[in-house]
Amino acid sequence: MLKKQILFIAIAVFTFTSSSFSQNIVEWRGPNRTGIYNETGLLKEWPAEGPKLLWSYEELDKGFTSVTIAEDKIFITGVADGIGYLSALSMQGKLLWKVKYGKEWVDPYPGSRSTPVYYKGNLYLATGVAEALCLNAQTGKKVWGVDMVTKFGSRIPTFGFVEAPAIYDNKVYFSPGGENTGIVALNLLTGETIWASKATGEKPAYCSPLLFDYKNKKYFTTSLGGNIIGLDPADGTLLWKIPQVNTYNIHPNTPLYEDGCIFSLTGYKGGSVMIKLSDDGKSATELWRNKTLDNQMGGAVWIDNYIIGSGHEGDRYWQCLNSKTGEVVFKSNAIGKGVVIYADGLLYCYSDTGELGLMELNDKGFTVKSKFKITLGTDQHWAHPVIDKGILYVRHGKSLMAYSIKK
Repeated sequence: MLKKQILFIAIAVFTFTSSSFSQNIVEWRGPNRTGIYNETGLLKEWPAEGPKLLWSYEELDKGFTSVTIAEDKIFITGVADGIGYLSALSMQGKLLWKVKYGKEWVDPYPGSRSTPVYYKGNLYLATGVAEALCLNAQTGKKVWGVDMVTKFGSRIPTFGFVEAPAIYDNKVYFSPGGENTGIVALNLLTGETIWASKATGEKPAYCSPLLFDYKNKKYFTTSLGGNIIGLDPADGTLLWKIPQVNTYNIHPNTPLYEDGCIFSLTGYKGGSVMIKLSDDGKSATELWRNKTLDNQMGGAVWIDNYIIGSGHEGDRYWQCLNSKTGEVVFKSNAIGKGVVIYADGLLYCYSDTGELGLMELNDKGFTVKSKFKITLGTDQHWAHPVIDKGILYVRHGKSLMAYSIKK
């Protein structure tokens, strides 16, 4: 399995670096939104107290978003007194500037929700009150903004609007979830509407969409209130839908794509589903479902023929599924349930109780190599960690920590 993992990472690195488009975009959950970071030479174990803390910045405003690293800056959002702020930090953790970007979500769970996406000098994000924004990465100045409630009838869900928008060509894609305007493509430079699609007419479900290539064509997929859907990103045509439900219609996890198949998982005992696309991409069928891997909002990673994540209410263990069958191959509760990312052959597991663990998957199952407790910060441990140039960035509420994980 380990040899296959190394080959997988090598292919991923080549794919990422060979695409001029990918070189210009900094995504939510890393390249292609997979949760897999193309880093090598990382530590295989940490000291008992954790990897070396290079610096911490403890004056952020409230938020649950990850960092976006571009132009030798660290961008991160937060909320204070109902106003959203974008902060730019130096790579040494010093505040360079901080600017207001508009009204933000205040209740319940006040704080910024959507991690900005960087592309060609601008940052694109959605606020908790459903404003689509483009901000200049040099200054933080608003380039354009679109109130999606007013323009598209966006229905803000219970916990605020959440979406890291997807970008391709001259378009940025948002999911306002209006009855007649479910998905929109806006002009990157002006915010003008290129197309608006009813899709299934469902409410948004906190999901950040995925764009992927299949048989030399680009496709769009995301989760709405009761379905995972596929669209043609050129014009918004609805191609297919597959039921995806749970008690609260909360589906924050970005789908994963590999070789003509889409994997999606949702919490509250909703579980996981694997979907197979038709040869022409215009329809899809369900291959299997799994009820135990029902991650709430911590994502999963797809490594070779294995999918790894933690359960929420179905089974709170960390689980490894066979991607072909949905069968649970291995389980472990050595680290609490939460977020997972992957780099250099190891899983980085950040539990919702603040435990950060380094875990290996081998032919015998899960092995915890190291773990320590995140003690700085406030509120919930929900932000997804980011790895960049041998540094692990962990946000906990008002604190951002940078750990050296390079050998």
